[in-house]
Amino acid sequence: MLVGHNLIYFAPENWDGLWRNRQQLMSIFARHNKVLFVEGRAHLRSTLADFRRGGIRVSDLRARVRQVSKNLFVFRFPVWAPISGRFPLKQITRTARQLSFQKVLRELQMSRPIVWLSRPSMMDVMDDLPSARLFIYHVVDEYAAYGTKTAESRYRIEKQEKEMLGQVDMVITVSKKLQETKRPFNPNTFLVPNGVNYQAYTAALADPCLPDDLRAIKPPRLGYSGLIGDKLDLDLLKELAQAHPEWSLVLLGEVKGSHKAATWRELRALPNVHHLGPVEIAQVPHYVKGFQVGLMPYAQTRHSEHISPLKLYDYLAAGLPVVSMDIPAAREFGEFIHLADTPQNFIEAVQAALVEVSVERCQARRNIASQHSWEARAEQLSALIQTQLVERV
Repeated sequence: MLVGHNLIYFAPENWDGLWRNRQQLMSIFARHNKVLFVEGRAHLRSTLADFRRGGIRVSDLRARVRQVSKNLFVFRFPVWAPISGRFPLKQITRTARQLSFQKVLRELQMSRPIVWLSRPSMMDVMDDLPSARLFIYHVVDEYAAYGTKTAESRYRIEKQEKEMLGQVDMVITVSKKLQETKRPFNPNTFLVPNGVNYQAYTAALADPCLPDDLRAIKPPRLGYSGLIGDKLDLDLLKELAQAHPEWSLVLLGEVKGSHKAATWRELRALPNVHHLGPVEIAQVPHYVKGFQVGLMPYAQTRHSEHISPLKLYDYLAAGLPVVSMDIPAAREFGEFIHLADTPQNFIEAVQAALVEVSVERCQARRNIASQHSWEARAEQLSALIQTQLVERV
C-alpha cells in the first residue's frame, strides 16, 4: 500500500455527492497518506444559472478547505472564479483559482504530489503543478459517448482526451473496453475495475432490520441503486413494471437528465414503482439487502459498452441474483449474472432470478464480491503507482 505520499484528486463532483470510486479509494489511501480531494470546478454558465436561482451562498464566495478525517481534506474553489472561455475573464479567473489553490497547498504542506485527473478538460492542472511526481488520468467512462453530447462537443472531448493521454504518466481505466481504446495513446494504461465496500455489506446482512420506507414495500422487490439518468432504459423498466404489477420496482438514487423526462413521469406514476430518492452511502447496503433481485437496466449504447457499474459489485456483495442487459461488464461475471438482450428476455430473466433463493447461491455471489473489495483495488493501484515512481527515479 502507498505510504507517506501526498495525493491530490481532481474530481468532477463534490465529496458529499453520490459516492463513486474516487471517494472510496481516497478514503482508503488517506489511512497512510495525505489526501486532498478537489471538488468539481464550476463553469461560468452553471455559476450564472445558480446565481439567478439564488443557489449561491456567502460561504461559496471564498475558497474553502475542510478536514474530513485525519489525513483527508476537501477543497472547493471560490464560486466567483469559474472556468470561462471568454477573454480576458478566462485568464483572470484562472489566475484566481491558481492563487487560491497554491495557498491551500502551502498550508497543507502538499509538496511533490501524485495528482489524479478525472476529466479530459483538466489538462490545465498539469501546468499549475509542475512539481508533481506523477500525473494519473483516471478514466471511468467513455466521456464522448454520453447521450446528451452534440457532435461538436464529442469532437472537442475526444481531442482533449487524446492530448491528455499523451501527456500524463499513467492511465487507469475501470473496464477492459476503456483500456483497449486508451492504450494506443499511452502504453502505461492499466485496468483497475470498480469494487465494493464488502465489510459494509457483511455488517448490513447481520442486521435483521430494514429501513422503514423499504419495509413498507411488499416483496418481491426488484431494486436499482444508482444515478437515474440517460444511461438507463426507462422504457424497459416501464414495460417490466406493467407486465408484472405483483412485483415492486424500487429505485434508489438521484434523478439526473431531462431528455427522458416524460418517460420518467409515466414510470413513476405506476402503482408498483417506488422511487425512494438518494440514500446516504452508509445506508445503501441496508437498502440493497432488502431487494430480491438487483437490476442493471442499461440502454445498450456505446457508453454502456465501456462502464464498470458499482452496483454490480454491491448486488453481489448482498448475495442478490442480478439481471442485466447484455453489456461487457456483466458478461465478465458469467454464471452469476442473468443477461438479456431484449425487454422480453429481461422480464424472463427476472422470473428466473426470483427462484434463485438457495443459501449456497447467495454465498457464492458473496464469495465472488469479496475478491473485489476497495482495499484490494487500492493495493493494486499502489503497486502500479510504485512501479511508475521507481521508473522515474
